[in-house]
Amino acid sequence: MPAAPPADVPAAPPPEPPPEPPAAPAGIEVTVEGDRAPAGSVSLSRRDIRELPGALGDPFRAIEVQPGVTAIASGLPYYYIRGAPPGNVGYFFNGIQVPLLFHVGAGPGVIPASIVQRLEMHLGPYPADIGRLAGAAIEAESGPPPDTWRGEGSIRFVDLGGVVEGPIGEDRHVLFGGHYAAGAALVSAIAPSVDVGYADYQHRQTFRLSPEERFTVFAFGAYDYLASIDADDAENPTTVLLDSDFHRVDLRYDREDDAGARLRAALTLGLDQSRQVGVELAQAWKLNARISLARPLLAGRALLRAGVDAAVDRYHIVPHLQPPSDEPVEGTAQLEESFPELFRSRLDLALGAWADALLVLDERSTITPGVRVDHYTSLGESALAVDPRIVGRFGLGDRVRLIPAIGVASQLPGLAPLPALQIGGIPGGLQRSLQSSFGVEVGLGPVELSATGFRQVTFGLSDPIGTGRGSTLSAERFLTRSLGDTYGLELGARGALRRNLFFLASYTLSRSTRTRGAATLPSAYDRAHVAHVALLYDLGRGWRGGIRHVFYTGFPADEIAPGRAASEHPDRIRPFYRLDMRLSKRWALGARSYLGLVFDLQNATLTKEVFDVSCDDRGCTPETFGPITMPGLAIEGGF
Repeated sequence: MPAAPPADVPAAPPPEPPPEPPAAPAGIEVTVEGDRAPAGSVSLSRRDIRELPGALGDPFRAIEVQPGVTAIASGLPYYYIRGAPPGNVGYFFNGIQVPLLFHVGAGPGVIPASIVQRLEMHLGPYPADIGRLAGAAIEAESGPPPDTWRGEGSIRFVDLGGVVEGPIGEDRHVLFGGHYAAGAALVSAIAPSVDVGYADYQHRQTFRLSPEERFTVFAFGAYDYLASIDADDAENPTTVLLDSDFHRVDLRYDREDDAGARLRAALTLGLDQSRQVGVELAQAWKLNARISLARPLLAGRALLRAGVDAAVDRYHIVPHLQPPSDEPVEGTAQLEESFPELFRSRLDLALGAWADALLVLDERSTITPGVRVDHYTSLGESALAVDPRIVGRFGLGDRVRLIPAIGVASQLPGLAPLPALQIGGIPGGLQRSLQSSFGVEVGLGPVELSATGFRQVTFGLSDPIGTGRGSTLSAERFLTRSLGDTYGLELGARGALRRNLFFLASYTLSRSTRTRGAATLPSAYDRAHVAHVALLYDLGRGWRGGIRHVFYTGFPADEIAPGRAASEHPDRIRPFYRLDMRLSKRWALGARSYLGLVFDLQNATLTKEVFDVSCDDRGCTPETFGPITMPGLAIEGGF
């Protein structure tokens, strides 16, 4: 994780929460962005993650409310961030990249919210230790091992899960957790055309080797299955839409001395698998090694960080044993035929080195120059990326901070995350992104305001869903490159209106285009206006309520496909809005234990959304789905 500035002066402290009985939730917590996160990044606390209406208590869904973030469809936790497609956005937990964030359907996150203490969103440029991404990076971090045993659990309509952790002796801590879709059979009974199932697990052991040293073993993984059932098709009634699993085992050594120097060495072993989706089996064995060092210099006025890392990925692809059906869904046959060209058995290697220095100019200002170098090898092709970056934070008085940033980021050709299915080789070269922004943060007591102008230009952009729209799926669609250009203005506000009333608001005005040849067209997911407003209210006596409004304008209504003319200023589909609600109650059962009831409703307005546009010689017709609503009723408990 990026190191916090040693001498940054935080903004005005939040008000003290009102007293509450033991085990009942405290008053609304105010988290001031930017105090601990690197300059130019956004930080979310545990309370932000757990209490946001419509996020269903999941850490990675909570980022949707931040400026610059646009979901590909309402309720789906995969995003365009400053115009970067989902395949260029990386998700990490404790420094380990996660290939699949959420279980199928309305399932929970593969990382339980109860073990996520903090989440940081790096819109770009990122800290130098993050590499091989040309879009944005989302990092979640667990808290330190507790000194006493604690646990949390929940029972929902479709699943149950929980986490328990605590010390064994003086120098050892353990954690066990997981989810299981116990109600999947009930879901399939209610919706006979759907077969769904999922599960996940987490286990961590932490050993204190000395007052300065710690060794951690962390294993986690997840399984997902989703299929459609057609009872009228006696020959092939089941169509598999997703059948995948992933597993990680991370071995980590940490050392921190009295002078503040920190050393981390880690080795991660992984296995990703996907079945019956385009290929019979896609399997990826992964090995990642990383070493980093952070050392304060110049009497604490500088923090030097440096590190090296290596990733070895062994892909094993087994094509379908039988050809696809004679009557596939439109476009599917082309995609099936493309898989042998796109995804091949191979050995990929990536080597990286990085360094940055946080320099404290005065008690309010810092500047962080950095550089990252990566070398890629795949299918006999190789590529080198040298990515410099620099970020500043300059305080004007006690309340105003200016945050300029510029940098370069590089990545292999990418797709939306799917275990073991990544394009082989380096066709078309690396994606190279020039990321720049200038932000202003203003602290007004318990309220924090921000405004950021940004521009992100990506050369050789790989974006099969944003560069084209419609059902035409082929190798050309996935291998076609474009020049991506996104620019705009992000506005944010958050804080306590009263001691028991917390608010979040964000607005993004942006333009995202794709240039292919001489034609410059809007991205298929270009939305000019995106706005979120959320209110979280502490009702007292353990009751909490929240409401959130989501609004965004429509994407271009023209299908962008080879052979079809498209306008630089096309008509757009209708705007979308939805209302999310959350109500919770906790009862204290003892000094540390509690029982809670949570009702979380996403899309209470039952609004339908346009998800695609079908075009023919007579014109283009929007295709809608829904209304999709995600009611969540959960019983929670903990100690």
